[in-house]
Amino acid sequence: MRVLLVPSSDWNSPVPVRMKFIFGELAKKGYQIHVLRFCLKDSDFPGKISPGFTVHSVPVPFAARLGEVIYYVLGFPLHLAAIRRIALDCRVDAIVTSNLLPGLAASLVGKFYDIPVIYDLVDYFPGFLRRYRVPRFLLPPLERILETILSVTAKRCRAVVTPSFSLGTLVRNRYLKSDGNLFVIPNGVDPEIFSPGKVDRNAARRKLGVSHEVIVGLVGTLEFWLDFDFVFRFLSNLRGLGITAKLMLVGSAPYGQAAVNKTIDSLKTKYSLGDSDIIACGLVPHEAVPELIAGMDICLLPFNSSVVAQTSCPIKLFEYLSMGKLIVSTPIIDVSRIAQDVAIMGNADVTAERVSARLLNANDASLASVTRRNIALRYSWSSVAEEFGNLVVRTLSQR
Repeated sequence: MRVLLVPSSDWNSPVPVRMKFIFGELAKKGYQIHVLRFCLKDSDFPGKISPGFTVHSVPVPFAARLGEVIYYVLGFPLHLAAIRRIALDCRVDAIVTSNLLPGLAASLVGKFYDIPVIYDLVDYFPGFLRRYRVPRFLLPPLERILETILSVTAKRCRAVVTPSFSLGTLVRNRYLKSDGNLFVIPNGVDPEIFSPGKVDRNAARRKLGVSHEVIVGLVGTLEFWLDFDFVFRFLSNLRGLGITAKLMLVGSAPYGQAAVNKTIDSLKTKYSLGDSDIIACGLVPHEAVPELIAGMDICLLPFNSSVVAQTSCPIKLFEYLSMGKLIVSTPIIDVSRIAQDVAIMGNADVTAERVSARLLNANDASLASVTRRNIALRYSWSSVAEEFGNLVVRTLSQR
């Protein structure tokens, strides 16, 4: 089986994307994977090319320096030509795309050459305009343009996949009007890597320079969909309840680190927190994340009310669960669906009180940790990949 992937970002980016996990598993089963690589600002990160993968780089001269939006706009004809060339020269059986303008290009190639295209819509892409410095008055018309691109692409594809039921519902209601070619295939985790039995929690905490403190951790890109006020209010509330707590931030803000730093400084002042109360790890390799999570006591999913946030079901949910960690989350539909019995959800005041009570009950904490781990085992990347592979096969049979 030969498949061309059109990923959601630069394949060499250090930020983990589900395509790498899913098709890494399928490559083990004999799939030949071709990847269209976008040469964005993360290009200086050397990509690891796994067995079964062939990466095709498509540079767009000077465009990457002008910003990601300009890159994709100017690069559209080059991406269209590259997708056509790779699809025909490599005789691919299917194309799986997870992007907006390149996704449209993939759908056009698939339609013209009768190659099945699967749209793996990992996020609500029109909502990502908020990450760029777009004047407020331009947001509504630009979002409508992106919604039109998304709608045209989705209707041209043989199948549309979303990682959450909430995003699937949005896509069906706005763009497809039926469930015929819509599938929900969740994110997942490698339970062998994210395993509490393989990481020494005490050793991890010694590396961080902490001992008795309760560590509240947040893993992931520090982006517009996060509710930073929730994070700092929750930490402040724990301390107000007599719990010595520190915040650990694992990740960076590639689309505005200075603005995020300013927000953090403002919130530290607002909630009377000092520099010593924050452990900022920055961007780390994904293979280093299990040890950092092992050192945490509480793991956060502090998403705001944006459409992007409310239709998400992030990979880190499953990584937290696999490590058996106590999860505190703002109300998110799919997080509630998967982890409502083991996650504490609500505002920063309610969750802090419930966490305080939970931390006092060691037996309950031990039992809950096992329960969380068992939930994660149902979402291994191998099982997710099997489901995705079955969809590819079914899509091919419909030609």
